[in-house]
Amino acid sequence: MNNSPSGGRPPLVDRRDYCLKIRFNQTELDQLHRMMDKAQETVKSEFIKQALFGKPFKVLVTDKSLAIYCAKLSEFFSQFRTVGVNYNLIVKELRSEFSEKKALQYLYKLEKAIVEMAKILAEVKALTVRFDEAWSQKSL
Repeated sequence: MNNSPSGGRPPLVDRRDYCLKIRFNQTELDQLHRMMDKAQETVKSEFIKQALFGKPFKVLVTDKSLAIYCAKLSEFFSQFRTVGVNYNLIVKELRSEFSEKKALQYLYKLEKAIVEMAKILAEVKALTVRFDEAWSQKSL
C-alpha cells in the first residue's frame, strides 16, 4: 500500500537520486547516436548505463537488399502467373480461330518462348538459393 502520508505515488524502493553529467564533442555525440540507432535505443541515459555496466544490448542490422530482392521476386512471379493465364487464352484462341496446321505453327513458337521462360525461372531459383545461403550465413 501507499506509505506516503500525503497520498500520491508510492515511493520507489530503488530511487534514482544521483545525476551525473557527461560532455561530448560533436564526433563523440555522432558516434553515440550511431550506436544508439544500431541498438534501436531512444533513451540516451539508459543506453549509456547499459554500455557502462557491461549489460548486453542488441544491435539489429537490416539488409535492404533482402527486401528489394523479395519485392522483385514477388513481382516476377506475378508476371509469370499472368503469362500462364495469357498462355491458356492464346491456346484457346488458336484452336478456335486457325486451321490445325497454322495453330501448330504458332504453338511451336509459343513453346520455344515457354522453354526460354523455364530457363529464366531456373536461373531465378538458383539465384534465390544463393541469396538464401548468403543471408543465412549473415544471420548466424
